[in-house]
Parts: sequence; structure tokens; C-alpha cells
Amino acid sequence: MIFRKFLMFASRGTTPKFTLEVKSDNAGTSGANQFTIPTFGSATYLYDYYTSDGQSGTGITGDETITFASGAGTYEIYITGTFPRTFFGGTGDSLKLLRVLEWGDYGAGETNQGGAFQGCDNLTSIADDVGNINLITLGVNMFVDCGFASLPSGLTFPNLTNGLSLLQGCGNLLSLPSGMAFASLTNGNDTLRNTGITALPNVMVLDNLEIATNFTLGTALTDLPSGMTLPSLTTASNIFQSSNINVVRYSQLLVDMESGNPNNNVSFGAGVSKYNATGKVARDILTGGVRLWTITDGGLEP
Repeated sequence: MIFRKFLMFASRGTTPKFTLEVKSDNAGTSGANQFTIPTFGSATYLYDYYTSDGQSGTGITGDETITFASGAGTYEIYITGTFPRTFFGGTGDSLKLLRVLEWGDYGAGETNQGGAFQGCDNLTSIADDVGNINLITLGVNMFVDCGFASLPSGLTFPNLTNGLSLLQGCGNLLSLPSGMAFASLTNGNDTLRNTGITALPNVMVLDNLEIATNFTLGTALTDLPSGMTLPSLTTASNIFQSSNINVVRYSQLLVDMESGNPNNNVSFGAGVSKYNATGKVARDILTGGVRLWTITDGGLEP
């Protein structure tokens, strides 16, 4: 049962609210009729909150444990004021969070969301007012193991440089927004590891990607965006591990990397993807001479 005593009040006016739906009796460190709003020690907070069953607090500067007078159940929490980020970090009441219904002013002025929703396995959806989320540059472990099956269409992460384990373990996530390019991404280690995606958006060419160990490990890619050449790549062990990229596309990628990537001693993994005779010429250049790449793949097509 969702308690909505204050829902009419919550919908009045235009004040943006960081709105959470929580189930207080899911496992967590607070009681079965409680939820702890988690904050991050080095950030500055000054926020107010009220809940769908009538609880409220003002001038809060750190973590806050809410006790729901109505007992165990599912509630909405509305947060206004200065609230730069959460930090579940895979602990606390991470399993009690069900949905982010509105971002509001969440994240204003904060470009580091490391560990913000890590371990929120029961988080099934996030709101589409993602303006502040798109401004982040550091997303290390931000959504590790979250339970959503899709992401808002406007979520593109254009400024993200470090996406280490950003969406790792989101096994229900079957696709990415069509505009998600990761245009500024330099660290892609484990970014999409063990998600349920089978294809990358056509715009995801990753021109600035430098390190990408296990980038899509555990996913089953069969194709890559046509413009992907990976000119900046320096370390990419298992970048496309678990994939079986079609022969023509993988061969062209080898050709493009041989001609367009100047780096030597690169580790590169493409799962069981096979290459054709043209791809072999490029691959032999990359692995020989002064290039000395280490490439693991499915070998030359029969």
C-alpha cells in the first residue's frame, strides 16, 4: 500500500522535488518502518523533506532517518533545497529504494555521482528530468546492480569522462537510449559489464575512449556502430569479451584501428569475433613489428 496523504500537496506549485519511492520493510540498516536518506560526507547539504504519510523535516545537513508513523509500507519522500547527491554505496537502505519519480534539483552543481545508487537492486526506474544528471563527469559505480530495464530517452551522459562500472550488473537493462554517445568518455572500464544489452547506440563511436577493460564483458554484442574506430584506445583487454561481432564489421574495425590508432602495446579483446582476409592484414600489422598489440578474438574465418 502506498501512503499518499500528502500527494495532493506534493503536486502543488512548481518547486522541483527530488522524489523517491521506498519500501520501508525491505532489508536495510534502518527499521521496518524507517528509511535513511544517505548523503556523502564531503558534500554540502541543506534540505527539507516531507513524506506521503505526513512526516517532515527542515534544515537537514546530512543523513536523515525517517520513521513512518503509519508503520511498514511503501512511501514517497519529497526533498527540496540543496541536495547534491546520494551515496548508497551498496550498503544502508539501498534495497528499500524502488523508484526515482522526479530528480528536481538533485545534483545541482555536483559533477561527481560515484556510488550514488550503487547496490539499489530494487530500483526499477528513474525519472526523465535528467538535466543535472547529464552534467556529471564522474560516474564511478553510480548505478551498479540497479534493477531498471530501461533508461530515460534523454539520458546521454555527454560530459562523462570516468564511467568505471557505471551500469555494471544492471542485468535487466536491455537497451540504451539512442542518443547515449559517451562522447567524452575516457575511462570505460566495466562501464556496461554484465548488462542485458545486445547492441550499442549508433552514435556511440567512443572517439575519446582510452581505457576500456571489460567494457561490455558479459554482454552479447553482434555488431558495432559503423563510425566506431577507437582512435584513442590504449588498454582494452576484454573490451568486447562475450561478443560475436559479425565478420565484416569486426574486420573493418581492425582496419580502422591499424590506420587510425597510433598507440603501441595495446591489449584488445573481442570475444569470439572472427575476421576476414582484409582484417587479417590489419591485425598482423597491429600485432607485429613495433605495434605489438595483444589481440584475443575468434580467429580467421574459415
